[in-house]
Amino acid sequence: MTAEAACTVVIVAYNSAALLSGCLAAIPAPCPVIVVDNASPDDSAVVAATARPDAQVMRAAKNLGFGPGANLGFAEVTTEFGLLLNADATLEPDTIAGLVAAARRYPEAGMLAPEVIAEEGHMQFGHDLPFRRLRGPVVEPVGDACCWYVGGSAMFLRMAALRKIGGFDPDIFLYFEDDDLCLRMRAAGHALVHVSGVRVRHLGGASSAPSAGLSHWKAFHQGWSRLHLEAKHRGRAAAWRLALAEWPGLALKATLRRGDERQVKWQGRAAGMWAWMTGRRATRISLGG
Repeated sequence: MTAEAACTVVIVAYNSAALLSGCLAAIPAPCPVIVVDNASPDDSAVVAATARPDAQVMRAAKNLGFGPGANLGFAEVTTEFGLLLNADATLEPDTIAGLVAAARRYPEAGMLAPEVIAEEGHMQFGHDLPFRRLRGPVVEPVGDACCWYVGGSAMFLRMAALRKIGGFDPDIFLYFEDDDLCLRMRAAGHALVHVSGVRVRHLGGASSAPSAGLSHWKAFHQGWSRLHLEAKHRGRAAAWRLALAEWPGLALKATLRRGDERQVKWQGRAAGMWAWMTGRRATRISLGG
C-alpha cells in the first residue's frame, strides 16, 4: 500500500463549485476522497462527481455546518489517517506522503498540519488559542514543531485519535470548531505537530461564494461559537463575563456607525452573541434559520 492510500481526504463543500475541480485535481489518485455537499444551492455536488468520478459524494439534506459536515464524512473513513481539506486549498506534490511519514515519526501526534501557504506567498500559521495561559506572539516554526493549534484549512488526523475524542463538536455550526478540537485532542494526551517541508496552497476565505448575507452569518457564528467555546472550556460564568464585556460595544457600533463597511460584521457578531445568551442553538439557526 502506498502512503497516499493510507489517507482519506474529506472536503466539506458549500457553494464551492468554482473551486472543487482544482482542489480535487491535486489529490493523488491512490487517496480515497469523500466530498460532503452541505446542501449547496449551486452545483457543487455535480462538479465534485465529474472532477473526481471515484470520489464518494455525500449530499446532506440541509446545511449541517462545517464540523458536523466533517463528522458525516469521517464516519465513512476506513483508512488509518484522514485529511480535512478546505475546498479553496490545493495540495502540492508529495504532501500526503510527507504527512503520513511524519505521523509515523511521531506516533504520539493525534493531529498534524502542513505548511499552509497563502496566495501572496507567506505562511498562514494559525493563531494562538483564545484563552491559553501563557500567551505571546505567534512565531512561525522552523522545522517540525509541537504546537497549541493547527489550522483547519488542512488538518491531518489520526483516525483512532479523532474517534477517541468523538470528532468535531456537533453543536458548533461554524468557527472555533478547530480550536475546540485542538483543545480536546491535547487534553486526551495527543500532540499537535506542524510538519515542515510539506505544503498546501490556500486562497483563504474563498471556500464559499461571497455575499453580504453570507458575511453577516459568518460573523453571527463567530460570535455564537466564541461564547460556546468559552463556556465549554472555562465555564458559563466566564462566557457571560466575555459576553457582557463585548456585546454592548458591538451592538452600539452596529447601531450608530451607519455606512461603515464593518457594520455588517458588527451586526452579525452581536446577533450571534445575543443568540447564545438567549439559549438558541447555532445548528438550528444555520445561515438564517
